[in-house]
Amino acid sequence: MIRSRKAAGVAAGAAFAAALLAGCSGASANETPDVLKLGVPPGEADAEYLEMLEPLAGIIEEATGIPVELTETGDYLGIVEAMRSDLIDMAIFSPFPAVLAQKVADVELIAAATGAPYSSLIICSTASGVEELADITADTTIAFVDPGSTSGNFIPKLVLKEAGVDIDGLTETYAGGHDTAALAVMQGSADCAAVASQLWDYMVEAGALDETLVTKVAESDPIPISTVVVGREGLSEEIYQQVADVFVGSTEADVLQVMGGATEVIDPDDADWTIFEDAAKELGVNLEDVE
Repeated sequence: MIRSRKAAGVAAGAAFAAALLAGCSGASANETPDVLKLGVPPGEADAEYLEMLEPLAGIIEEATGIPVELTETGDYLGIVEAMRSDLIDMAIFSPFPAVLAQKVADVELIAAATGAPYSSLIICSTASGVEELADITADTTIAFVDPGSTSGNFIPKLVLKEAGVDIDGLTETYAGGHDTAALAVMQGSADCAAVASQLWDYMVEAGALDETLVTKVAESDPIPISTVVVGREGLSEEIYQQVADVFVGSTEADVLQVMGGATEVIDPDDADWTIFEDAAKELGVNLEDVE
């Protein structure tokens, strides 16, 4: 049976990370838990999104024979710490935090979705006067999603830097979710925001964004990897394999849909992670030093 709960204490901040590391001794290797706790991406953990993830949780539950519990989280770095401390067994990541988690928490990358229509947008209010990236200055308030977000932080900052914007001088905030970043622009608390392209389409169709008030200013190149399934260190190798077997190479429509509308799910060893590693270097992020 698929269950859902709030992961107590999974939030950003050094105090939280320190508490996790001090309070958890870690599980033994080759462990088969009674319940698999599946971490939900940050800022998306509402009732509707959890309902959308239930089929994915169901696929994992059927593959392993272990009940799956959807676990809401506060931010990507919190998920990394929770996995490093064995509070979450598996998670659905975007690619950049997947690389981060592999570097600092020794997580297992199990399956990577490719071919999804996925990019990063810079959107701005029409009242801000920002019509192109060159109009963004230190006085422009821009809402990013989460420090660990691929389409809501790293890729848009790379787009801004390549356009000649001084990203170190930005007046920036972190909204905690793609929807809240977009709404910050709509409601006037931010001039611009960085969001995933799918979020724009969804919110415009739902009437949550008015295109006369908010406009697309820039879009990144397509992001080659969308969704990554990861497992924490110490889980049974059998669990890794069972989950990989059901996702990697699958042509089932329901599997491709829950993996972000992918056209293919591949072994992460066969995926091209170059863009994410290059982005980290370009933005001065040393993945080996993020502890």
